[in-house]
Amino acid sequence: MTKAFRLGGLLRYRRLQEDQASAGLARANATRRTHAQRMAAVRGELSDSDADVSSATALKAAAASRAASRSLLLELQTLGAVIDADAHCAQAALVKAKMAASALEKLSEKHDKDCEDAALVDEQKFLDELALTRRAGRA
Repeated sequence: MTKAFRLGGLLRYRRLQEDQASAGLARANATRRTHAQRMAAVRGELSDSDADVSSATALKAAAASRAASRSLLLELQTLGAVIDADAHCAQAALVKAKMAASALEKLSEKHDKDCEDAALVDEQKFLDELALTRRAGRA
């Protein structure tokens, strides 16, 4: 009969933390991909815009449009930097959770091996005693 691993509850908790960190990283990477697609779409739309300047008013409107587009791109780039920082934080959280779970998993594996070794020792003692009692019964 093996003894229960006393830190089993903590190990399950650490594995749950690892799963949550993994899900957080997946969400951050999905957000990152969505943002990259959005940036590509905006750049495509801005590059397709025609600057058909036929008058001074049209020139002023085109200049205002370009300034607004530049401002939009800067805001999207800033948002991209924030999203990248969030993804890096999520990656760091996953690494930290994996390290915490890994240490406990190693302890759990050692505990299981020690329990198996103890069971084998007990079985060998039983077999030795059985052999001794049979020899004593024959003599």
